Amino acid sequence: MIKKYIAGHSIKCVLNISKEVMKINKIPVINYAIEESYNSLNTFNEYKELNNKIDNRYRIALKLSSFNFDEVIIDDIIDMYKEKEIKILIDAESNELNNKYHTLTNKLIQKHNKNDFNIIKTYQMYRKDSLNTLNNDMINFKDIYLGTKLVRGAYWNSENKLGHLYISKYDTDNNYNKGILTLYESDNKLLNILATHNNESINFGYLLNSNSTNFEFGHLMGMKENKYKNLLNKNQKINVYIPYGPYNKMLPYLFRRFYENIDTIKYMI
Repeated sequence: MIKKYIAGHSIKCVLNISKEVMKINKIPVINYAIEESYNSLNTFNEYKELNNKIDNRYRIALKLSSFNFDEVIIDDIIDMYKEKEIKILIDAESNELNNKYHTLTNKLIQKHNKNDFNIIKTYQMYRKDSLNTLNNDMINFKDIYLGTKLVRGAYWNSENKLGHLYISKYDTDNNYNKGILTLYESDNKLLNILATHNNESINFGYLLNSNSTNFEFGHLMGMKENKYKNLLNKNQKINVYIPYGPYNKMLPYLFRRFYENIDTIKYMI
């Protein structure tokens, strides 16, 4: 069953899956799903090799903590992908690393997004402070290209008793949809991705796309495929997160994703 959700252990594997995704006009987001900085140089070399084999039909995901927030290394990666006009989706972090995440990501946006949406920032809408963060970023980056990706969040299992998360699903869903509306009503230069498996949020974003393309959508490989197939048939832009990497190093990622999407997965088993 696990092969339904991951591309394999190598660049060759993930490129094979990505090519199939592009055949149906979806956008592959290649995710080297290593969530620990066990060897930043090896991870850098993996991204360098990947960069040599893809073009701007692809996008990549980047986890800053996998480089221990080393700004020099991260800058080098962004520069090499920016040169090929490949967009970078920067994934969110745990609460412990949240402040580091926002500080460095905002600095990278300021540096790299002056002329295009090279970097896309992730907002975890199950956080009570997420809407304020989004609003503040839209103020601070008023004259800069701001790429946004809204997710609900993936650290519930380890953080739900710490006080910074909405406890009820209703409150999380409501905050997520407020985020959608906030982006819709903004006059900023925005590229917005709604990364969600929630039908209500998907339908809301699609409704707001009726007159112009305000939102792209995103889902994890193997999840919500039928729903997004229908949207694809309605000319919506769909991003697919395609994780790959050494299986033993991907366990933290897989556990988080499976727990986050347990309601979806239980109907697939």
